[in-house]
Amino acid sequence: MQQPEILSLAERLIPAYHSEDFEFLLGQMTEGDPPSVKILVKMELNRVMAPCTKPIDLRGRVKGECREYDLDGLKHWLDDVAFNAYHKNTRKFGGYTEGVWEALCNTHNNFRVMQKRGKPIGREITAGIDGINGIDVEAMIMGYDLKRRENRLKVSSQIEIELLSRQIVHAVTVDLSPSGAKFKVPSAFNYKLGEVINVRLVELAKTLDLEGIDSPLSYRIVAIDESYENDAVKFLRLLKLDNSNLVEAVIEQLLKSDSQKTRHDNQDKIIRARARGFEHTYLKHTCNLPVFFSGSELKLALMTENNQRIWQYFHDERNQQSLSNLFNNQRMSLLTTEGMRGSSNVFYTFTHEHQDKTLFFSMMMPEATREVRQLFWHIGAKKKSWKVFRLSVFELSSEEKQALGQHTSELDLEAASLTHCGILQEIADETSSQDYLLAEKPRIASSELNPFRHARNPENNPVCIYFDAKSRRKEPRYQFKSPLQLTEPDNTLYEGNSVDISKHGVSVVLTAPCKLKAGETCTINFKELQLYDKKLPLSEVPYQVIRVSPNGKQLQLAIIADSQIMRTIAFFGKLIEHNQDKLSAKKELLPSNALLEGLHDILLDKMVSSPLFIEKKAGSLRPKAIGVNYPLKPYLAILAKLGDEKNFSLGPIYKGRTNTLLAQPMKRIEGAQPQYHELYLTASRFGTRIQSVESKLSTDFENLKQRMMFVKKAQAMGEFYAIRICGAPVFDPITALVRKDLDELTQISMHHARSLEKDIHNIVGYGELTDITEEVLIRLGLSK
Repeated sequence: MQQPEILSLAERLIPAYHSEDFEFLLGQMTEGDPPSVKILVKMELNRVMAPCTKPIDLRGRVKGECREYDLDGLKHWLDDVAFNAYHKNTRKFGGYTEGVWEALCNTHNNFRVMQKRGKPIGREITAGIDGINGIDVEAMIMGYDLKRRENRLKVSSQIEIELLSRQIVHAVTVDLSPSGAKFKVPSAFNYKLGEVINVRLVELAKTLDLEGIDSPLSYRIVAIDESYENDAVKFLRLLKLDNSNLVEAVIEQLLKSDSQKTRHDNQDKIIRARARGFEHTYLKHTCNLPVFFSGSELKLALMTENNQRIWQYFHDERNQQSLSNLFNNQRMSLLTTEGMRGSSNVFYTFTHEHQDKTLFFSMMMPEATREVRQLFWHIGAKKKSWKVFRLSVFELSSEEKQALGQHTSELDLEAASLTHCGILQEIADETSSQDYLLAEKPRIASSELNPFRHARNPENNPVCIYFDAKSRRKEPRYQFKSPLQLTEPDNTLYEGNSVDISKHGVSVVLTAPCKLKAGETCTINFKELQLYDKKLPLSEVPYQVIRVSPNGKQLQLAIIADSQIMRTIAFFGKLIEHNQDKLSAKKELLPSNALLEGLHDILLDKMVSSPLFIEKKAGSLRPKAIGVNYPLKPYLAILAKLGDEKNFSLGPIYKGRTNTLLAQPMKRIEGAQPQYHELYLTASRFGTRIQSVESKLSTDFENLKQRMMFVKKAQAMGEFYAIRICGAPVFDPITALVRKDLDELTQISMHHARSLEKDIHNIVGYGELTDITEEVLIRLGLSK
């Protein structure tokens, strides 16, 4: 019998080595073999099961950071992989034996083992995916620090955990706080959410002289996080159950001197300031539209640099919003069922022009039968206005309601009545409309879609504010009442008066409804103002219509500036300047920093897309950081596993596509709109390891058949994800809140404040990754 077969037999007999029927089992398994086989198997078993007293020092021998562990009376220097292997093999061999020692000296990340297998020493590259490495970015945990109600001490110290099953696990602390903790544990054990564990601070007990430090502390496991860069360990997040003050005393002892405490506090503030800098930039530039509801009624919308096109899409020919009609009572009752913390659904929408009126149609996925939905697709997807949105709704906690309630007067609404927060995302548009025409058009009347038409006038108008405390008005407006006449292009005349005025605009109220639409032109005769200067043509001032009220009587107008009108504009400027004491400026709804902080807290743990921050280095654009929330979405977990250490690899997305996905969308053109692309990503695994990754933009496929084959093959061989990628330039990343944080950081560390300001200023582009897998599979008819 060959040596490998001898070793295989010995391996299979390890669990039975100490049992009474070991000799019988050995005889059974070697029956028919020469007596020498039995002797050789027994010799091998005696060797690997012999108790071992040799310490292991893997420093410089493995790809990974080593730390000292005191295990079963011996001191070892192990990395995470060997630490996990120690637990796994001591359970297998029944203690620390020669077999355990060999296993720890031959882990897969040992340089000697890697060299023998022909793997590159340094970064281990998984076979088949070498081509997509090289774009690693920092992962910013969004909103993580906001949830901290107390200071946490980062400390790496060995502990002993006793599970409910009485198993003892050696682990390491990541951080400690008076009410909770985070531990790094070997993945060899089965941890359960909600399980109560007993923890002994074995390493700290040797160095700190505190009463009760040898006693076990009770913790409940509230979260189990994967380590995406290393599958040998997991992270437990825990809540302390007992009322002892031991942990507070430990933290106090570890921060004995005032200078140590100050240094720790300042370090925490520096880390938080950096995270918040990116968080503010994300909230100012997100392409999604945050909305707030009171029951089923839309009350508040939050504008950013990049989500205005969603807001503007839901405006008709009068520039009147129809977004509030998207969220009718029936739909919102489905999405806001009592006790449901979060829900999401898909909306299909298009507009139809009828008798010079813009009519909105929308359908929520569960509202119609498959036939009616396909009819909606066939009629809507043939129009340029075709859009698909996803609304994710989250119930506001009592603390969040209370925080918003403090800003009732500022928001000009009953903020305490707000019950839910929603994030409206655009997940498809007319560029993918052909996919919705794949199914055969049902033979039912178009009138079946009438129930999905929006009411002509909104039932309520939500308050709309920007996520920044800077004024967006080009010039102030002043309350000013003066009689005037408005003339339409067909010479129809309307009497009225001005409500407010600025150098370049005017709001008017007419005595009768007009037929004007947004974008059309008209002329104004300022009858009273003409008396002030008879040389100026104030009887025929040209204006463009910006907005018309539902009753057609109130209009917002902007002056059509040309060389002949400059003197008229100058006249309005002088009129305002010389009457400052008589004119009162119209208040602009600007959020305070306190309100923005409240919204910041609410929105950051409700991320439905992953923000990307792009910087310019050596003349070319490059992703700098990605914002994430844990647990990671499946496609992000792939990027995390492909990344080096704690970084994420964006190679599968951007490698070879930087011109299409970065350079083109992020050209610094004033008024640039976000650009969108769809990417198909497939990954196959062997156990927890990723074997291969392939990605293609939807535009890379020659035809629909090729695209569908790619998806089917991905579903059969591994995992398939569809990701919507957006990109837009960033002109001013610094917000009022970033400026406030920088001012506070300057008091602690001028160097860190300057470094953070430079980092934020270097952000020249913003992107977002959105998982649209489910929607792509539904429209292609490939959902399982």
